Amino acid sequence: MASDGRIPLCVFAKPPRPGRAKTRLAAVIGDEAACDLATAFISDFISLALSYEWAMPVLATTEDGMDDKGFPQAAYPPGVDPQNVPRWLQPAGDLGAKLEGVVRRGLEAAPAVICCGADSPGRPRARLEEARERLQSGCDAVLGPTEDGGYDILGLRQCPDGLLADLPWSQPTTFEATYKRFEERGLRIALLDRWWDVDEVEDLQQLRALFGEEGGEARAPATAAALARAGLAGAA
Repeated sequence: MASDGRIPLCVFAKPPRPGRAKTRLAAVIGDEAACDLATAFISDFISLALSYEWAMPVLATTEDGMDDKGFPQAAYPPGVDPQNVPRWLQPAGDLGAKLEGVVRRGLEAAPAVICCGADSPGRPRARLEEARERLQSGCDAVLGPTEDGGYDILGLRQCPDGLLADLPWSQPTTFEATYKRFEERGLRIALLDRWWDVDEVEDLQQLRALFGEEGGEARAPATAAALARAGLAGAA
């Protein structure tokens, strides 16, 4: 637990398994390539989280991810001991219940918690820095919206019971409904710049565009390597 003042920076991720990881991508690029990408997404997130002095990287995962063999070594950046990245069990229920459970665990010993999806590789460092700064400056909640109507970053300084209950998850209205809920609860909300998820094969074009920029591959090196291994690094 981050009793040293660090903020838990939690990535929500299931153990990557062929046939179970990124199934919509897998339908087009194959199970192994999709699993390789999912593994790379996790590695790049942990690498990013470790680069912040204020953050404690956490894998918020499912029951089968709590075992020492739940995540392959490839899900961790080179040289990182998996034992140095805590794993927290997601509680039962829908995504709202899982988020609430993880956030409350973090708030037991930290002033705030930031939760992220694993499917937004290459997210700008500044977005998470801003999330931390907004929370420290008095905002109760921070949301980082995504182009599909959801969000890839959720930061909270408090988590009242039912804050995320009965929301429409994985829908074009997820962000809007969450924002409205926070307003109804009287939370002070900060919004980050919009980013994107990688769920469909069409989303890979955004990754290729990012990696075509100067320094782009350095923002998600494991993902860039996985794209190359799958023969997907070129133009669409």
